[in-house]
Amino acid sequence: MKLREKPDNDALLITWLSGAGFLLRSRNASVGIDLYLSNSCERADGSLKRLTPPGADPDELDLDCLAVSHDHGDHLDAGSIHRLIKPDNETFLLCPGSVTRAALGLGVDKSRIRELNRGQSFTFGDTAIRAVFCDHGPSAPDAVGFFISMAGRVVFFLGDSRFRTDFLDHISPYWPIDAFLVPINGRFGNPDARDAAYFTQMLKPKMAIPCHFWLTKEHGGDPGEFARLCGEIAPEAEARSLAIGETIIV
Repeated sequence: MKLREKPDNDALLITWLSGAGFLLRSRNASVGIDLYLSNSCERADGSLKRLTPPGADPDELDLDCLAVSHDHGDHLDAGSIHRLIKPDNETFLLCPGSVTRAALGLGVDKSRIRELNRGQSFTFGDTAIRAVFCDHGPSAPDAVGFFISMAGRVVFFLGDSRFRTDFLDHISPYWPIDAFLVPINGRFGNPDARDAAYFTQMLKPKMAIPCHFWLTKEHGGDPGEFARLCGEIAPEAEARSLAIGETIIV
């Protein structure tokens, strides 16, 4: 199935497109999350150079919604935003206030932006997205995670949040969580494999999918270690590692 196509049944498809980026597809909706499909973050000294390929070309996608959790360049991608949101489609951007301001600065038309801050929800068709607390530190003070309800399933995208024992006090989870999308790189205010496993224990999803690792040399992360630690710390959850571009049915 091509990435721009939707399933013709009640399935929910999840595709990892590298970094923190995912594509979610149901019969009625296609949602991209934190898609970084270029190499726009690379600096003149070679730092933050992309080491792993993106899982798609932007022109392969036909999104109803692009949800962006915060304004860092590997989440709000200046190199692909105008190939995802363009005059000949109806894709809209769903994001907190800092991303609204950054997107306007990149030339995204204001009419295509739906601002979604912590505690707010947005529904289109039978898909509902709620933005929740995310602790990414002072560099992204309004960063969010996303609870996404599609095709009768619940996906929780943690966002770039450090581990906190009081995390559940700051959100109102949807239960049960069918798939938990969690960073494991241990850098820049993200959980490492152990903290990601503790998040998994706390949130009790059916499946936990690690992400946001090996994108640049500055990113760490070990999906094998995450799977091992989930087996010890959160054995009730399936730790499922995806290859870049791989799609699973939830």
